[in-house]
Amino acid sequence: MNRLYTLIFILFTFLFVTAFSEEDLIPVKQVTANLLKIRKVGDNKLIAEVTWDGTLERDDEPVKTKFRCFSDAVTVKGPKHGVFGDRKVNFELKVHKKNVNVKCRFGIFDIDSFKNIISFRT
Repeated sequence: MNRLYTLIFILFTFLFVTAFSEEDLIPVKQVTANLLKIRKVGDNKLIAEVTWDGTLERDDEPVKTKFRCFSDAVTVKGPKHGVFGDRKVNFELKVHKKNVNVKCRFGIFDIDSFKNIISFRT
């Protein structure tokens, strides 16, 4: 019986210590990618909208954005730099060849960054 009381005391002490202990949380900067949207604007022109969100980043924090395609069927024009508070950037894709598979890489580069790879048919 004495062992049972000791075991119960130890279990409740452990439960009390773990339930009421305070955690020290470390702030983490994080940038997350949202879905890429590609819209057809003209006969041979597409607009790619890259969007992002994040935590603990200042809105005036400068970011570098990139969009690169690995095919001569498409050329990319668009902004290279922006600020984190914009939360999006648009790139203009000019299509030179129709019905071609194109592979592209896009993302933003900051203290924390993301890179994604997509493919589509022109």
